[in-house]
Amino acid sequence: GGGGGGGGGGAGKESIVRAAVEDMLERLPEMFNMIDLESRIVDKNPYVVCALQESIRMNGCLEFIRRSLEELTLGLDGALNMSDAMEMVLNGIVMNKVPPSWMAQMSTRVQEVFSLTKWFQYLCDMHEQLDRWTAGSVELPLSIWLPGLFNAKAFVTSVQQVYARKHQLPLDVMKFKTEITLKTSPDKLNETLEEGTYIHGLTMEGARWDMKDGVVKDSHPKVLRELLPCMIVVPVRADVYDINGYYLCPVYMNMQRANVYSAMVSVFTLKTLDDPIKWTLASVALLMQDELSV
Repeated sequence: GGGGGGGGGGAGKESIVRAAVEDMLERLPEMFNMIDLESRIVDKNPYVVCALQESIRMNGCLEFIRRSLEELTLGLDGALNMSDAMEMVLNGIVMNKVPPSWMAQMSTRVQEVFSLTKWFQYLCDMHEQLDRWTAGSVELPLSIWLPGLFNAKAFVTSVQQVYARKHQLPLDVMKFKTEITLKTSPDKLNETLEEGTYIHGLTMEGARWDMKDGVVKDSHPKVLRELLPCMIVVPVRADVYDINGYYLCPVYMNMQRANVYSAMVSVFTLKTLDDPIKWTLASVALLMQDELSV
């Protein structure tokens, strides 16, 4: 009787896995046609180069996941022997955890923050942003969801490159500042910027942003993190770069902060009336991958 019960449990587990695999294969976006994409480019500026690099990374990720899910289906059908890699994907689906082999395609350990369900949706959202960006002649969207990029650091660098190229300056004389706007979401933005670009989707931990005064302030009681309004990455020449009255705020991948799971992505400038050391001692940081940002 016990054996029969175990068999029933196994069959139940298999049907759950099959349903999840079918659902993911159905929702997994199509890969980008890189030849078509390249043919539509009018000006191969640094933003376009960034979009191309992101699309190549996305294609690699999607191809790997699709193959992985198809192999698992064949394994469940008995057409292939179940390998260790297939077992890990199966276990990930059962436990709702991101399989390590999938995570390696991302290069960042997002599974420390998200369940597999959330992570898969996150990947689809990343693709959706790229799909909009690479449509037509690959024009930069009004605002970039920064957590939705494989390489956010490269995008911030491209903002500086665009300015340097426009003003015929070497890149090594460039720095950047970040300013927080009064617009709480990207759909409230309407005008493009002369210099720099809008970004959104970052979360502040350890303090809050005061919209009225436009500065960092102490968190409200029991509110550890909050989603920030849209920000502007402003390219600045090094000789006029002034951070007086700003807190140099570290930007991490996720709440794991600066360990192997969460590299420091960048340092953003936030206006403060307090001595910036106060926020350093309070470990105030910005996070890219957070429940609030998706």
